[in-house]
Amino acid sequence: MRVLVTGGAGYIGNYIVEELLDNGHDVRVLDNFLFGDDALDPLCDHENLDIQHGDIRHIEDLSYAMEDRDAVIHMAGIVGDPACDVNEQATQAVNIEATKTLVEVCKLHDIDRLVFASTCSVYGASELMELNEGSFLNPLSLYAESKIESEDIIFHETHGEFTDSDITATHLRLGTIFGWSRRMRFDLVVNLLTAKAVLEDDIPVYGGEQYRPLVHVADAASAFVRVLEADEEKVDHQVFNVGDNDLNYQIKEVGRIVEDEIDGAEVRFVEHKEDERTYRVSFDKINYILDWEAEYDIADGVREIADWMAENDITDYEQDTYRNSTYPYM
Repeated sequence: MRVLVTGGAGYIGNYIVEELLDNGHDVRVLDNFLFGDDALDPLCDHENLDIQHGDIRHIEDLSYAMEDRDAVIHMAGIVGDPACDVNEQATQAVNIEATKTLVEVCKLHDIDRLVFASTCSVYGASELMELNEGSFLNPLSLYAESKIESEDIIFHETHGEFTDSDITATHLRLGTIFGWSRRMRFDLVVNLLTAKAVLEDDIPVYGGEQYRPLVHVADAASAFVRVLEADEEKVDHQVFNVGDNDLNYQIKEVGRIVEDEIDGAEVRFVEHKEDERTYRVSFDKINYILDWEAEYDIADGVREIADWMAENDITDYEQDTYRNSTYPYM
């Protein structure tokens, strides 16, 4: 297929681009390169890759990027609770208004498939044993609210009563991502605890009882490619949670795994916690319908991050480039 990946230079996006190229697809990236373009450096000379600088808020950038494309994987956006809270107006513009524009441009360019990056954060806080794609949504952040609204916009505009669109649209609700990427992030729980363990021998766990569904960045990327390549009838107008049933962990358990992998580091429990989200998620649907399973566990992610930090003499995990919330979006 001829695929457009918005946000293709991002933490997950560069993995998606690489796997698409490996699978023989023709790939175009649209990105504003707010965090640089290093993530695409090893791929930039690939004959089937076209890299375009642009902003998803600008209709002309979207239209130019969608020329001659068959499918769109929409990754671009302001990601994470802290980043979205920095500027609510920017979050509205980037995560919601730009989605409206993107869907309309998809229609104009006769795009066949649209795969949207959502989040398991839409489930918020729940006492249920496991949440599935039909569970009640309880967003506790602007980030989660913006993803729900975008999900609604896409399905309404591609499958609504008053639309004649035949776009095959799919939403992927991602678990909490971890692992090394060429566009590295240290504002994610596994990655941050690993960095603190390596550099400070300290693994601070706030609260610890709260659950998170976790998924490695490479596994998350592979799910997008699996959906894109699946039979349309399996993925049309469908929502899939992306993760692994065995990777529903309490944060205190994550801390213990990091402790086991990093010599000399110790978990330190802190009673105070600001994040009230807690949820366990079922990933049966994507396992059964698409025969997709995660390949990496948390220990894999901890080891690869620690090895990369050592090999590249990383001594400062608080650099702006490693956190989404430190960059201006307007």
